Amino acid sequence: MLLLEALKVKQVVLESIPTFLKLPIAVTCYWLQSTEAKAKLHHLQALLLGMLREPLHAIVNSPGNEDTRRNGARMLYEELQQVKTPMRPGTRLDLDTAHVFCQWQSCLQMGLYLNQLLSTPLPEPNLTWLYNGSLVHGLCQRLLASSSADSLLSICHEAKQLYEHLFNATRSYAPAELFLPKAKSKSKSKKGRQKKKVTSLGTTSDTRHWYDRSNRFGLLMLESLEEHVENSELE
Repeated sequence: MLLLEALKVKQVVLESIPTFLKLPIAVTCYWLQSTEAKAKLHHLQALLLGMLREPLHAIVNSPGNEDTRRNGARMLYEELQQVKTPMRPGTRLDLDTAHVFCQWQSCLQMGLYLNQLLSTPLPEPNLTWLYNGSLVHGLCQRLLASSSADSLLSICHEAKQLYEHLFNATRSYAPAELFLPKAKSKSKSKKGRQKKKVTSLGTTSDTRHWYDRSNRFGLLMLESLEEHVENSELE
């Protein structure tokens, strides 16, 4: 009760969640309520889809399962493995997405510490299966491009059912704007960008182009990787 109270989650929400995912889902509910970065629907969907790898692997390797059930799970597992392929050289990382997932990982880390401090009232998840950066970033790109979560899950009924349980548990804690229709983003023109004056400390007059190297998350405050390159050249 103390753990869930700290995470601002009601116990009834976790009743339909498998035991090994109760803590990550409780942390995700807290993250949705507390994150400073604006999480979007595809961020939540990517995280939940990534959590399906372990149960899919269990279905594929369970000898008692029917061939049809195992084949569907294998196809979806292989699809996720392909999405997990590392980014090609030259591909730009979406820093907003990286910021969102870094905050989720920070919440998970603190949730694990609190759970251990309270003598593990909830089982600890297998972190190697729970989260993979290449996978969730790839899923975000896939979900934004053309695919939907339902289309990815259509080949495996068990995975789709589990995903619905995970999504329904977290959506009640998500801000309302998470489910608003996507607005058309206005392209920012790079023309007319003024050069910033460099001070003796190597910083610029625009604080958006500066970050503190002692802060390991400082790079996430930059708006693009080009600004990071500019900073490196200035230093």
